[in-house]
Amino acid sequence: MIVVAFLVMLAGAVGGLYYWGIDPLAKLGLVPTKAPEPVVAVVVPPTFVDFGLLVVPIIRDREVRNQAEMIIRLQVPSDKKEAVAALLPRLQAGFLEDMIIFLPPSLREHGTVDGEAVRRRLQADSDRIAGPGMVKDVVVEHAEVK
Repeated sequence: MIVVAFLVMLAGAVGGLYYWGIDPLAKLGLVPTKAPEPVVAVVVPPTFVDFGLLVVPIIRDREVRNQAEMIIRLQVPSDKKEAVAALLPRLQAGFLEDMIIFLPPSLREHGTVDGEAVRRRLQADSDRIAGPGMVKDVVVEHAEVK
């Protein structure tokens, strides 16, 4: 009978500790502690600024022979979207100026617009005009010569 009374008191004490938020078995090391939950990285979708359509005249022998049309989007850090949007007129002028010089020799060699070469060139232009780190990537969605 004494043993039963002792077990009831012990169970009451452990139950009271649990009620107050104390885990006596964990403090004694009798219950294995839970492994910490893995930290899940927050995936932030990329932020884009729509550049729009860039129409570049292809000048050969002092005449406009063709025109290249490219749809461009700029991938930017989310905190710099407004700053890059404010720089769009400067970027448009710089891109057009550089593409007028870059595209005619490239078209003579390949016959079509080399999207990867144009992307690298526009990325270098954006770093020069807007500053390094303002534009993460330049996406040329569509490019054709008419």
